[in-house]
Amino acid sequence: MSATTTAPTGRLTRPGPGTRMPLVLIAVRQYRWIALVVALPAARVCVALLRHYGSWADALALRDRVGGQEYHFGRYAHDAHQVTAQLVNDGASLAFQPALLAAVVTAVLTAREWESRRVVLALTQSVTPRRWFTVRWAVLAAVLAAVTVPPVVLYRISVVHGFGRNLLTFGAERQNAYYTIGPVTVAHVLLGVAAGALAGTFLRRTLPALVAAPVLTWLVAGALVRSRAVLLVDFPLFSKVDGFHPGGIVGLQFYDALPQDSYLMNSLTPGDYWGYQIASSVLVLAAAALLTAAALRVLRRRTAAY
Repeated sequence: MSATTTAPTGRLTRPGPGTRMPLVLIAVRQYRWIALVVALPAARVCVALLRHYGSWADALALRDRVGGQEYHFGRYAHDAHQVTAQLVNDGASLAFQPALLAAVVTAVLTAREWESRRVVLALTQSVTPRRWFTVRWAVLAAVLAAVTVPPVVLYRISVVHGFGRNLLTFGAERQNAYYTIGPVTVAHVLLGVAAGALAGTFLRRTLPALVAAPVLTWLVAGALVRSRAVLLVDFPLFSKVDGFHPGGIVGLQFYDALPQDSYLMNSLTPGDYWGYQIASSVLVLAAAALLTAAALRVLRRRTAAY
């Protein structure tokens, strides 16, 4: 090495591999605190699910003691009504809140890129704006999806345990608890990231993007539910579902903030779970892809002015 080698002047200009640090590693370093913050509510849900899992043993003991009729229709501690309500409450924090959180986080971070003019700095480097934002959105999507998976898995373990042992009540709560949460929950998180990316890129201001992103996420999810496009993907459901629910906003009902179609949900049987979840996930991911494409199109127009 020559004695005249220039000394490093900054973190990203160190000699060796550090000078070519991938954008992914930069984004991970910048968003590590975001990951820790969003992991806190996920950890809280996991702890609650683990604690409530013990209720199934109490429910089984009660049913063995008083009989199935009293267990389902009487009023006791740990009876069918109580354990089902507890499970539904646990699921309410997972059904759509992670998607709304993903929309808010992505929108705020994207808008801040514009407000802080970091995008202008990126344009002076060898990195294209498309790559700059795509990497950031992909890292956020990976982080938020990874945080969502553990509580979803724990919830499914718990609900399958209760459902399989016939410990839940019969009716809408049972259907919502069993069929709503699964792979589509993670797909909704990716939808939230895509909606946040579009809102942040289009509005370029933190406060408007913070409001617009979750609203857009909710509207897209509601449109997918109300359209019943899942029936076009999961063909066996055609013969089981009849009629639209007339109540609620534009004919929708809700499980917490998640738009729901009660006629569709109440028609499902255990064998329909994976078909329904996969079909719903495909539709949600397709919508997320369209929103991402729209965000990149807006980005190309925005950066053409610089």
